[in-house]
Amino acid sequence: MNQRKNYVFSPPNVFDKLRSRAVYWNNYANNKLIPTLQDKQIDALKAIQENGFVVFENYLSGDQLERVQNEFHQALEEMKFSMPCLAQTRIDPERHSALIKNHMLGSISDLEKQGVTFNASEATSYNQVIRDFKPSTLTLPMLQYSGSYRRIWTDPFLLGIVARYLGMVPKLVEAYVRRNFPVPYKSMNHFWHRDLNNRFHLLKMFVFLSDCTLETGPHEYIKGSHRNFQEFNNQRYFEDAEVDSLYPEGDSRRALSVVKAGTVVIEDTRGVHRANLPTTGFRDLGFAVFMPLRPFYPHQNYKFPEDAYQSLSDFQKAFIPDSCVAAQ
Repeated sequence: MNQRKNYVFSPPNVFDKLRSRAVYWNNYANNKLIPTLQDKQIDALKAIQENGFVVFENYLSGDQLERVQNEFHQALEEMKFSMPCLAQTRIDPERHSALIKNHMLGSISDLEKQGVTFNASEATSYNQVIRDFKPSTLTLPMLQYSGSYRRIWTDPFLLGIVARYLGMVPKLVEAYVRRNFPVPYKSMNHFWHRDLNNRFHLLKMFVFLSDCTLETGPHEYIKGSHRNFQEFNNQRYFEDAEVDSLYPEGDSRRALSVVKAGTVVIEDTRGVHRANLPTTGFRDLGFAVFMPLRPFYPHQNYKFPEDAYQSLSDFQKAFIPDSCVAAQ
């Protein structure tokens, strides 16, 4: 298949729907587990269908928010973030001009080869990492370490909305928390784009662990673009001027996630969106990616402790890939 085909989004036709039923039969087979939706879930479902997202302000209780914030801060201090990691201090504007022009796109091994990463052997403390390497993003697999995070990512109320929107019980394919910092070079998700995880079945859940302001890099989304594939299609990223020409700043169709800590957003990220780069402070944001997987999916994208998995309901268990369940 032409690689460019992977960038083309369109509504699924009859063949696409039949193929999806055949390939992801195991995800559809679990539909019997989906509970009847409450009125608030139905309203949320309608919001996603119309706009591409729904916002639950103050969804986390005060105690719950404080707990997950403290656990995240502790994990940062213990340097449990993923390494190798991109180091902005090692980006040379001349030597790495092609990388910069390509939106810093590349696997971590590609970035390592170009000498723009730091690894665990070079990291001695959280403060030293920030001072010496100025990472744009630190990513932590909190699902593995924290029951508090596992309860959020497997919240039946939120999962019910996800399943009904996608018309199947998908898998929680990825789950992590990121801290983003102000840096000179934007990379990948800081540019306007559509997510490529799955062209037909995709939702993401964002959990804000810090107050998000215009200065700390709010998420931004073009309302209705999850249904409108006539605009901004056929390529990986879009420049600001391209989007501004149709949706100038201040346009009501540009939704900015200027929200308080404890807010949860569920979003169809096949729509056009970006993560604005912080200009001051930092932004702490949790991510969960939901999409169907073929049976016997082999990769372990995260570790979900087996004892925690066994405590879930059958509906919740259906979201966790077998390959991600890990013995303690």
